[in-house]
Amino acid sequence: MIRRAVKTALQRVWLNGVDSVGRGVRLDGRPYVENLGLLVLGEEVEVSSTPVQSHLVTGPDGALEIGRGARIGHGAAIVSHARVEIGEGARIGPFAMIMDTDFHEAGDHSRAPEPKPIRIGRGVVLESRVTVLRGTTIGEGARVRAGSVVSGEVPAGEVVVGVPARPERASVEVGEAGEDRVGAIVRMVFGLREMPPANAGPGQVPGWDSLGALKLLLALEEAFGVTLTEHDMMRAKSVADLGVVVREAGARSHLRAP
Repeated sequence: MIRRAVKTALQRVWLNGVDSVGRGVRLDGRPYVENLGLLVLGEEVEVSSTPVQSHLVTGPDGALEIGRGARIGHGAAIVSHARVEIGEGARIGPFAMIMDTDFHEAGDHSRAPEPKPIRIGRGVVLESRVTVLRGTTIGEGARVRAGSVVSGEVPAGEVVVGVPARPERASVEVGEAGEDRVGAIVRMVFGLREMPPANAGPGQVPGWDSLGALKLLLALEEAFGVTLTEHDMMRAKSVADLGVVVREAGARSHLRAP
């Protein structure tokens, strides 16, 4: 009883700068709170700061509203200089970053770009280490896979993955026709006059160096709706090998699908 009273008193102190705190808000550890604008926590919101502190920050013109039953994982950082809305029951994973401003324009650190509101719908799930960029809207019930970077609009119920995040496909069919498609992508990326043979690789295809491999990775991800890693590309010593890693990436996506 005494321990609960002490914890309740600490939470009141830690959330002293919050404009509105709903009933049943629970803290696991002390979050970093800097509220220069408007900060609202709905009923039964949970914020974890164990083992790594989470950050809730608003600027002078910022508003951050977290809906009923939302959960914020440890190490998450949510920053609003315009408006950030997190819907009821949303799950924000550990080390997620949600910022409605870039703080400075690319190439010009003296100019701050205009912040753009972020809206995260009801029941959205952001897995660990997701980054949500300014101006993003994520529809109700959508899921963003771990490590992804989200910009623009994610439709309700969509599952997205990657950098930048794109729709995830449950499976990828790569048979003989798929191998031909892989070869066609290699031809397109490197500007070849003819289709490369299945055993052609970095030593035989002009331009298939480290930079070329990155271009090829992005083209394959776009064509097949999979997520490939640097390790995948290092394993691929030929066009045939590329077909194998794409099939394996499709299988991984299928296993992760909820």
